[in-house]
Amino acid sequence: MPFDPAASPQDSHAHNVPLDADHALSIALDIRRSGDWSALERFCLQALQRFPHDFELRWQLSHCLWRRHDSVSAEAVMREAALHHPGDGRVTGAIAMYLNEQARYQEAEALYRGALSQTPDANWLAVDLADLELRRGGWRAGWTRFERRTSAHGENGVVACMERIAPRWRGEPLDGKRVVVYSELGFGDDLQFVRYFPQFADGVRRNGGEALLAVRAALHPLIQRFVPDCVAIEAHDFGAMDYTVGMMSMPAWIGLLPHQVDGRAYLDAAPERIDIWRRALASDGTNALRVGLVWAGSPTHRRDAQRSIPIEALAPLWRLPNVAFYPVAPGREGDIAAMRSAGARIAGLPEYREHFHDSAALVSALDILVTVDSSPLHLGGALGKPVLAMIDRASHWCWGEGETQPWYDSVRLIRQRVPGDWAPVVQRVAAALSGRLIGRAAPEDQQASPLASLG
Repeated sequence: MPFDPAASPQDSHAHNVPLDADHALSIALDIRRSGDWSALERFCLQALQRFPHDFELRWQLSHCLWRRHDSVSAEAVMREAALHHPGDGRVTGAIAMYLNEQARYQEAEALYRGALSQTPDANWLAVDLADLELRRGGWRAGWTRFERRTSAHGENGVVACMERIAPRWRGEPLDGKRVVVYSELGFGDDLQFVRYFPQFADGVRRNGGEALLAVRAALHPLIQRFVPDCVAIEAHDFGAMDYTVGMMSMPAWIGLLPHQVDGRAYLDAAPERIDIWRRALASDGTNALRVGLVWAGSPTHRRDAQRSIPIEALAPLWRLPNVAFYPVAPGREGDIAAMRSAGARIAGLPEYREHFHDSAALVSALDILVTVDSSPLHLGGALGKPVLAMIDRASHWCWGEGETQPWYDSVRLIRQRVPGDWAPVVQRVAAALSGRLIGRAAPEDQQASPLASLG
């Protein structure tokens, strides 16, 4: 729909297109920050009539189409930009990104390689290509290329802060030196890759050094059960350290390959906290199937619009009999109220004292976890708890291309087939939970229904 410069003054995002392209981009960015994607599309279409060769305006238009799950149209917008900007790695990389979102991975990889040849210093292109290599099993090259993520951090990033304390270890002889491995990306990344710290630390010791693990305070009480001498990154004095290594660099140092991934559980919650949660859950006096639920991730995540599920799409779950849902991620009271209004049986939970320590105990006390691709998915898998993982069409690289994955034996992937369409995914989750209900109802000396194994 073309943008109407005579839009009603009640439309807070109605703008006339200025005569200057930079000013037009500034307006587009203001609309983008508001999250009004329809208004952004209207404005960009009108602005591009005035500035048809402007790359940045086309990028903003493609972005709002992608946010609305239309990567095909987003790709077309950037292919038109390529006509005006041949040889521009930013344009080629944007096309590659939208091909990746359509799960056209081979085409995307070829274009990412082309984009890097056009713009060799673009670290974001290298990281996107590394993600694709890792997704497709090319781990030798992928882990090495993924190291370029550390060059993309600003001066205030955790990487820059830690490297002001001590330089990055690049393989220098250790001879009594100390290396600190620290949290650098998301909570889910920490939970997934902390399993490799003991192996990394062994390698450091064999080379005459000593390794220390530093994780964020929210994770520290839980991770300390796995690595007893780990420290909280916010509270520790790192003055005695000689070198630093980001958490996500450990796979490169140990030469991790796909066949070496072990999906067995490696984290555990404190037994006394699990008992507290079990008593709290049992206080309702029912024998309902107790299901942890996570429907959205952090809104600041680059792909949160793709991985999070609108609450109305979850409606088939509310019709399941004898199932109680428990929100595992704290907060989002507005969503919870809306789901209850729609008939959901969602229990209220007390405030967590220690976020991941209590989350781990709660998940351990539940029967099963249903979650989007966020840190609770990795938490449930690391604990060995049954998890039904609702993942979007492209998803994170670690989930590969289908519905099998090596990282967690207890996790079953349920992948979206069409971007933005969660209905079939939720229906499959509902069927899996129904199977568990059938299994619970079967006599103990009788084989459970085959459906009970789902999830």
